[in-house]
Amino acid sequence: MILGAVAALCLVAALASAQQPVPTLAVNASPTAVAVQAPGPVPAGPTRFDVTRQGTKDLSLYVLLLNAGVSQQEFENALRSDDRTGGESAAGLASIQGSTAVIGSDTRRAMTFTLKPGLTYLVVAEGDQPNSGGPTPRAITTLTTSAEANGATAAAPDATVRMVGLRFRGDSVLPRRGIVRFQNGDGVPHFALAFPLRSKVTSKQFTQAVQAGSQRAFGRVVSGQPYGLQNILSGGNTSNDNEVKFAKAGRYGLVCFFDEHHRVGMYRIVTVK
Repeated sequence: MILGAVAALCLVAALASAQQPVPTLAVNASPTAVAVQAPGPVPAGPTRFDVTRQGTKDLSLYVLLLNAGVSQQEFENALRSDDRTGGESAAGLASIQGSTAVIGSDTRRAMTFTLKPGLTYLVVAEGDQPNSGGPTPRAITTLTTSAEANGATAAAPDATVRMVGLRFRGDSVLPRRGIVRFQNGDGVPHFALAFPLRSKVTSKQFTQAVQAGSQRAFGRVVSGQPYGLQNILSGGNTSNDNEVKFAKAGRYGLVCFFDEHHRVGMYRIVTVK
């Protein structure tokens, strides 16, 4: 009996250690400054990034890995070159593992993805490029992971959207408040904007508006500003768990405009409730 009780206690301890909660890293960011609250190397595994925007300007935040042989200086030079030319050369030098956007009246957004061991990530905070051109306001810091694992297991999402074959697949019903997992199984980056649709808009009408690609056409089918559901996420089986807060329930049109993907069919109507 004593041996059995000891074995049971060991099993309970093992289960507890195997089900650690996902750790959270606080990130304070603006288009010109970014800081990750990490005292040292971060254990690998599922990690939640709780991003607080400083100021009122719209903000995108990216956590990325540089491709083999690419230095941080080369990457930053490519970003500045893209600012001048409108190109996307920097996108080919790195893999965006996690991303989110804090825009409009939002002040915080959170995302979870799995950090890999023994690597240095770049954390990039970015604002909108000025209408007059010039450099995009941007700040960069680094995050290093250790060989240690955090032992955490990510919570099951409320819905999963798969981006594969230049299409949105997976669940067609998303939570108004909850976690949506985005998986990019393509070899190219994708993102997802969610446009609230007017009542009685048909799939055909939405398709026509997307294909037209004009603000006037969209104005006939949408009923408000889009929600940044998933910011740019590189391909190669990447995955982000986004904590979403839609302003209202209803039907939304998901669209990926990256590299004109909407032209070849990367859009879909979903229901939020």
